[in-house]
Amino acid sequence: MNKSSSKHKKLRTAVIGLGRAGWQMHIPEILRHEGFELIAVVDPLSERTEEARKEFNVKGYSDCKALFEHERLDLVVIVSPTHFHVEQTIASFKNGVDVLCDKPMAPNLDEADRMIRAMKKYGRKMMVYQPHRAYVDTIALQSILKKNIIGPVFMIKRAWSWYRFRVDWQAFKKYGGGELNNSGAHFIDQLLYLSGSRLKKLYCSTRKIISRGDAEDMAKIVMETENGMILDLDINFAAAIPITPFQVLESMEP
Repeated sequence: MNKSSSKHKKLRTAVIGLGRAGWQMHIPEILRHEGFELIAVVDPLSERTEEARKEFNVKGYSDCKALFEHERLDLVVIVSPTHFHVEQTIASFKNGVDVLCDKPMAPNLDEADRMIRAMKKYGRKMMVYQPHRAYVDTIALQSILKKNIIGPVFMIKRAWSWYRFRVDWQAFKKYGGGELNNSGAHFIDQLLYLSGSRLKKLYCSTRKIISRGDAEDMAKIVMETENGMILDLDINFAAAIPITPFQVLESMEP
């Protein structure tokens, strides 16, 4: 390591939630980047924390209270079910720790506002995990739009569809589940990012079609931006035939 790189501080990091996203997505990225040091993990399942201790050589805790009592941290990555996000985020801020929170940020606007107020009160930083901004399709389309390679775009249609029964926590409203929060958090952000404009009007309709829970597995969202673009989003987990994932419509001179 050269002298300049040795001066960079490694962020002492903990991951809260050892489900699919925490274990398969966030932990590998933390381990891959030398600017982060994975110190600890949190999960209510003792067998899961024990597995992480053996595989990643980290400490495991059953809850955030124990984590903050024993560890000095710079960052927590919150990948727990949505209804835990607000309390775990505020607890992190109170203990002087910054937060990367998986999407959706919170089950509702009131809880999201609580998180923002706490961030400002304790002078911390928070980022919501929105990886689709960095996906190849987003970067390529954004480049095309900025370079005016095609004519003026008046509509972007986006679809996320397949046929799948959900029986996990994402299928139940009481846990903050439903595809409007789960998938919508990704693609609403992606479309607004591509439009380069703020939201002006919004229409949304949801349905529970085949889900085994009580939360929606279909959502139709139509947005109009301040620059006049229409953003049309289909989220459909009851589509036996997938919907075309991307369509970009331009206005053509007659």
